[in-house]
Amino acid sequence: MTVLADVASLTKPKITLLNIGSAVSCFFLAGGGPEGAALLFLVGYLASGGASALNNYLDRDLDGLMKRTAGRPLPRGRVPARLALTLGLLFSASSVALAASVFNPLTALMIVGGIVSYVVVYTILLKRRTEWNIVIGGVAGSFPPLAGWAAASGSIGLPAVLVALLVFLWTPGHFWALALRAERDYRSAQLPMLPATRGADYAVKAIAASNALMLLGWAALSLVMSLPMLFLMVTAPLTALIAYYTAALSLRRRREDSWRLFKASSPWLLFVQIGVSLARVA
Repeated sequence: MTVLADVASLTKPKITLLNIGSAVSCFFLAGGGPEGAALLFLVGYLASGGASALNNYLDRDLDGLMKRTAGRPLPRGRVPARLALTLGLLFSASSVALAASVFNPLTALMIVGGIVSYVVVYTILLKRRTEWNIVIGGVAGSFPPLAGWAAASGSIGLPAVLVALLVFLWTPGHFWALALRAERDYRSAQLPMLPATRGADYAVKAIAASNALMLLGWAALSLVMSLPMLFLMVTAPLTALIAYYTAALSLRRRREDSWRLFKASSPWLLFVQIGVSLARVA
């Protein structure tokens, strides 16, 4: 892996692109156009990528203790920690300044909320202290939809609130499904993440409850779409798959099912974002 690729990985591109997708889809839903969406993409990458770089910097000791993350650039020493800190601060500050100048103060405020929630609330205050870390800290993913709507309209609308709620409800089940597979990692790092704190059975029940609430949020979101049938056509197949994998995990308690659920949940959120965009753009 080249140095450039290592530096780029500090921005956690997969997570960052999902956050941008939430912002851009709500931007379109609120009536924004392609030119503004391109600027929002840049602002979103700076914001989410900057917060991710700061997360990498702050968690570099924990990452080195877990097999899943030990190969990241900072634990391996391939990128200086100071560079990650500088990049994170520069990207984060630039995203807020750019949002305020190109869009409006409310958009900048939503971006500040997302960065603070992820870096301060989740990474610094909660992650090492409580099993509620991913539940409370998951609110960070709810800010991009609000920022996207604010960028297009200067306000916060009900559809954006429902998308934000849906992302909030999606987050725990997504990460707990991963945690079932990586339980030994979390135990070795002494991180209070389900199922390391309460066992696999409890974690499975928590995933089922979280995903049930998420599906209710998905149904509620469909009711405010301008083209609800189009939204449902785009999102229903993967939604059914999520429901099936959740049921299979609940019945069989197999880590293979949790891994399938985890792998399907990110594409599901992507299809929700596509459905939201198409329901307005069409």
